[in-house]
Amino acid sequence: MGRSLNPALDLGQVEGAFIQGMGWLTTEELWWDGDGRLRTHAPSTYKTPLASDRPRVFNVALADWSENRELTIKRSKAVGEPPFMLGVSVLEALSMAVASVAGYAQCPRLDAPATPEGVLMAVERLRAMS
Repeated sequence: MGRSLNPALDLGQVEGAFIQGMGWLTTEELWWDGDGRLRTHAPSTYKTPLASDRPRVFNVALADWSENRELTIKRSKAVGEPPFMLGVSVLEALSMAVASVAGYAQCPRLDAPATPEGVLMAVERLRAMS
């Protein structure tokens, strides 16, 4: 992210992007109606993560050694979008938890979003195969 112009703001951006990515991969189901219209098109039409959904231990720190090579204001750089993809770690953790059901001998099929129902179905598939 380069040299932060406002570390408190940037920490919030990283935390928020992680939670948004986590929601994208665990709760944001896409549903279409019979006419092919997307019905879950906004936060008002699908479940978004709450503050209580964040990890209990959530350590975020900014790299103090980072410097942007580009000539920008104080060598700063965008920080809000890249951490969004850190939500993949939540999907992978859920996948590993499901794989534990079969002693990690098989890679489970866990589709995104990995809703509680999706996790249960993945567990049941592994149990049936064992």
